[in-house]
Amino acid sequence: MKIIKKTDLNLIKSKLKNIYINLNELLEELIKQKKVIVICGPTCTGKSRIGIILAKLLNTDIISVDSIQIYKGMDIGTDKHDTKKYNLKQYMTSIFNPDHYVTVVEFRDICRKVIEDEFFFKDKIPILVGGSGLYIRGVIDDLDFFPGRDKIIRNELKENIKKYGLSVYYKKLKKIDSTYSKKISINDERRIVRALEVYEITGKPFSFFQNKWESRKSIYNTDIFGIEVDRPELYKNIEERVNRMFERGLVKEVKSLIEKGYKDCNSILQAVGYKEVVKYLNGEISLHECIDEVKRNTRRLAKKQMTWFKSDPRIKWIRTDSYGNIIDLIIDIFNIINNNVNVVKLG
Repeated sequence: MKIIKKTDLNLIKSKLKNIYINLNELLEELIKQKKVIVICGPTCTGKSRIGIILAKLLNTDIISVDSIQIYKGMDIGTDKHDTKKYNLKQYMTSIFNPDHYVTVVEFRDICRKVIEDEFFFKDKIPILVGGSGLYIRGVIDDLDFFPGRDKIIRNELKENIKKYGLSVYYKKLKKIDSTYSKKISINDERRIVRALEVYEITGKPFSFFQNKWESRKSIYNTDIFGIEVDRPELYKNIEERVNRMFERGLVKEVKSLIEKGYKDCNSILQAVGYKEVVKYLNGEISLHECIDEVKRNTRRLAKKQMTWFKSDPRIKWIRTDSYGNIIDLIIDIFNIINNNVNVVKLG
């Protein structure tokens, strides 16, 4: 399916002029303000199409913010778009082999360097497109990530709790982090241990990290658009995409990954579309059951993604099914971008 015709791009430019939006002047101001545009939302809502159209109109490229598209060879199951045929570059895809565990921090550091070197330095507007909410926040927000678990510290805390009692360590937590201690029970050993563990590792109270997460403060000048459709349309899109993935050779793709030695990688065993095919290839389920599982798990994934994104008040939601065509939808997005640019200018 063609994303958009060249004549439609010209039509959008013409309509923007009619509402007094000069695309060249707007682009100049976006570059000046170092604007970052984020297109997010659940899977199968048309994010990629919108991102590509915006990139074409703004003479820029795309950054994929997807926790699985970053892996090589995982193309069909992640619905990677070949943006080269639109004369666009797409960053943050096919970087690592599936056996490389990519942390949010690693993804963040690479992505931020791309934003600086490939966009800001070259006077381009970064357009981030994806459904991985945690990775999006990791990239754009001023966050301090909770440290990983330390077995030595945890075991020592648990042993001491057995010796001296949980109340002693709750009092210790209360002394170093009264804010968090008020939120939990005096008998909640799991949370007490985790909070003390974090303090031992970082020297910072647990509530410090929580406050960072709740503040939702971006390090960039961002416009965040959430793309959604009504549930029946979403489920229809999921049905069609999953059927298309199997027609394009998803089973063959997973077989190839297994043959290369990636069968036991987390990226394969946890990703929707891949873990189900592994079960099919192991003889645990039939192909029909496999396809049904992928559809069901994709619907569940979409629900989780929507829950995540709906908690962020900064997101401006765009319902694709509220528009008769893609052109009017894009015009509305540009209206919002233009208004936000003017607010910054006046401020």
